[in-house]
Amino acid sequence: FKPLSDNVLIDYEEKDEEKTKGGIIMTTRERPQQGIVVKVGPGKKTSTGERIEMTVKEGDEVKFAAFAGKEIKVEGKEYFLMPESDIQGIIIKDEQGNG
Repeated sequence: FKPLSDNVLIDYEEKDEEKTKGGIIMTTRERPQQGIVVKVGPGKKTSTGERIEMTVKEGDEVKFAAFAGKEIKVEGKEYFLMPESDIQGIIIKDEQGNG
């Protein structure tokens, strides 16, 4: 799967069910708001035909709005597909891997 224009394919991890101390299973799930960039499109074209270089790249961990993008399935796995403009930022980790 190769995204077109400025679209970005993002892998996300769904949180498992949470259990309270009393053993109650919490089934309400929040939609993920961060993930790992899997594929990026070539970038948008300007009116003169020039490509605008993408800021994010494969492997970047990114943060996005709660309802950004669309969920799509690629080879049986679910991903988010969204324009780069829906991504709020890249998570930068220090040498210890802390974000």
